[in-house]
Amino acid sequence: MAENTYYTLLASLPHINSLFDSKITPISRIQLNRRLSMLNHDDRRMLLSIEELMHWSMLESTIDESHLIQRTARLFESLPSKELKELITWRLDMRTVIAALRRKKSGEQPPTIEQWSFGSRYPYIRRQWGHSTLGLKHSFPWIEEAGTLLQSNHHGELERLSLKIIWDYLNQFGLRNKSNYEAVVLYVLRWNLVARWTTYNAELALEKFNQLTANILVEAGMDTVYKKTSHYHESEVQR
Repeated sequence: MAENTYYTLLASLPHINSLFDSKITPISRIQLNRRLSMLNHDDRRMLLSIEELMHWSMLESTIDESHLIQRTARLFESLPSKELKELITWRLDMRTVIAALRRKKSGEQPPTIEQWSFGSRYPYIRRQWGHSTLGLKHSFPWIEEAGTLLQSNHHGELERLSLKIIWDYLNQFGLRNKSNYEAVVLYVLRWNLVARWTTYNAELALEKFNQLTANILVEAGMDTVYKKTSHYHESEVQR
């Protein structure tokens, strides 16, 4: 596709200022998809594959790890630039690191299969399993903090740290890719992070509100009524 098409598309998209200050996404997903229809079929299909790989919530729930590995390999063969390969490899490395820390916390032994994850670090991680930082402190300066948060069950803070790390990396990536296909991919990935954060933040706010309400009602001796009402509302939401 011509470079000016990417430029026109990017110029039509609202600016994404920040991650943690965002209350809503700067554009709805429906509107974003309409703008992305400017891309040709191959570019749209590639973008969807990248999104699915970077955000596993978009994948079908029945897919297993071996199929994910195969899908990743096929995608890498078709990526149009080394910049995108570097971006996705970094993101998969980060995911592998977090997954390894979670496995270690649960007391699991090093994976025995040759390819147990994605990216470029999984063989090294398996060899360095006994180290608290998996021998990756210099390559991933955040790994010690992530491990501490995980051990302390501070999952909310770990989520925030993970989002910040990805956001900062994408910002650096954006400095090198301003008006091409890579920039379009970058915009969509950043949009997904804002969508994830605003949804997560809303869920935290609702959880805190429900807890506060429960505490107040307990003090007033109305906690039984609250529990019944809360259960009714949860059932309605699940429908």
